[in-house]
Amino acid sequence: MSTLKRIVVIDDDPDFLEYARIVLESARNEVLTATDAAGGLALIRQEHPDLIITDVMMSYTMEGVSVTREIRDDPELAGIPVLVITAIARTPDAQLFADGAQPTADGFLTKPVSPQALLAAVNNCLSSDGACRLPQRST
Repeated sequence: MSTLKRIVVIDDDPDFLEYARIVLESARNEVLTATDAAGGLALIRQEHPDLIITDVMMSYTMEGVSVTREIRDDPELAGIPVLVITAIARTPDAQLFADGAQPTADGFLTKPVSPQALLAAVNNCLSSDGACRLPQRST
């Protein structure tokens, strides 16, 4: 990517936030982080990022889903791509994310995610046409 992109990452796991920051900044992105939905939404409204990356399971089970719904319901934010990265695929709640069951997110990756897979997903989401074309699932 030739121009600096601003990415907000929302996750309650400080280790994942640091991992994402290192990987994304190595590709010359500006990374802003939040540890919960309220902080993430405030940051998104303030910064109007180019991409939002969020976990699903945070302080309450489906907090990330609430974040994406709120983004989609806000006309000023609805056009920002949302990439969900979560370990939920390895839990009993996985059926909530069956193919086609994630209308609020533009892309979905499972944790753990390799640096290469994360950067490929981010590059796809930030492509010049604004489309977020991702593989169905990634490990």
